[in-house]
Amino acid sequence: MGLGASGGGGRATRALRLLLLLVFALAAVEFIFGSILDASPLKTYLYTPIYNATQPTIRYGDKSWPKRTSSVNPEQKVPIAKFKNVNVTNNTTKVDSSVITSILFNISHKQDVSDNTTEQEIVFSTPLLISKLMGGNKSFVTTEDGVNKREPAMPLCDAMPPDLGLMNVNKSEMELEMVDKKYPEVRIGGRYAPPNCTARHKVAIIVPFRDRQQHLAIFLNHMHPFLMKQQIEYGIFIIEQEGNKEFNRAKLMNVGFVESQRLERGGWQCFIFHDIDLLPLDTRNLYSCPRQPRHMSVAIDHFNFMLPYADIFGGVSALTLEQFVKVNGFSNKYWGWGGEDDDMALRLKKVNYHLSRYKSSIATYVMLDHKKSVPNPKRYQLLSQAIKSFQNDGLSTLEYELVQVVQFHLYTHVLVNLDERS
Repeated sequence: MGLGASGGGGRATRALRLLLLLVFALAAVEFIFGSILDASPLKTYLYTPIYNATQPTIRYGDKSWPKRTSSVNPEQKVPIAKFKNVNVTNNTTKVDSSVITSILFNISHKQDVSDNTTEQEIVFSTPLLISKLMGGNKSFVTTEDGVNKREPAMPLCDAMPPDLGLMNVNKSEMELEMVDKKYPEVRIGGRYAPPNCTARHKVAIIVPFRDRQQHLAIFLNHMHPFLMKQQIEYGIFIIEQEGNKEFNRAKLMNVGFVESQRLERGGWQCFIFHDIDLLPLDTRNLYSCPRQPRHMSVAIDHFNFMLPYADIFGGVSALTLEQFVKVNGFSNKYWGWGGEDDDMALRLKKVNYHLSRYKSSIATYVMLDHKKSVPNPKRYQLLSQAIKSFQNDGLSTLEYELVQVVQFHLYTHVLVNLDERS
């Protein structure tokens, strides 16, 4: 009997040792590969979350946000005529990287409430942040290879919509009030979705803006019919810089990325960063995001429809959510004209992306007349440091003051006050 008991005890000890080895092995795998594989079930059992996922996440307009009463007259903040049926938010809010993380974290959890990953764990840990954001957008995949949409209520739109081709361009000055009456199918905030099919692409059009009131009506009058022909779901966001500091186009585009995500339930998967003075001529130039970043404005009349240089990424460019987060967005350091797009091209190459383009006979644009901006004298110095500093300059360091959000019929207007230059 003693020997039998001893043998049984030995087997139990060996079994316990094997179990412990298995637990340690799983912990090691999670530690090494967790940020890539997102092994959240293992985290549920091995870790105690710092953040309580049952608590409400910070949302736009939440009283827990730090706020101050704006000293600016709301009617003076929007440099265009007043319209009926608009949504206005006037509370001034200071936005920094912690708030941005909350916004992106909230989006990633809207469709997956069982995940126990903490907000602190995704503070610009790029692989995990990408997996979380993409996980929160499971119902859409915006690549040109197809869409994974769960039980669409309508059939998918054609991969190549019918009747695409050249469009006429009206560059004449026009009143915004008149344009506002032309497109009843567009929903408030400049949102549109095809009425008879499920869009293959969900796209935010981000437009950095200041002192271009004469171009806004022309841009909206051209872009809405252009985009509707492509049967995409989209929203147009005009991101305006308040104040007299030098224009910071790249930082405004970072703001546009964050604010468009905050305002759209479930977020966007594709982002077109678009100068307001460029109008596309051919609807075959699809406003979608392929597997590689796309430079859209290849052939512009101002440059005799020639590509100025091989690595140009300015004018109009398309990036998926994953691509944009992976390179930490645009740099925040480019005050004045020039350099920020070349900086983005360097970032993309650093993480092994390459620039894609349509052929120049399709990716054609006309440029609206405008006064030439003063070049940034520090742009070449900043470009020389771009590769070394991109992980510490961009979304992870973005700070701005959100002054006002107005949802007009044909677009969403976001007014921001950018930080002092650093």
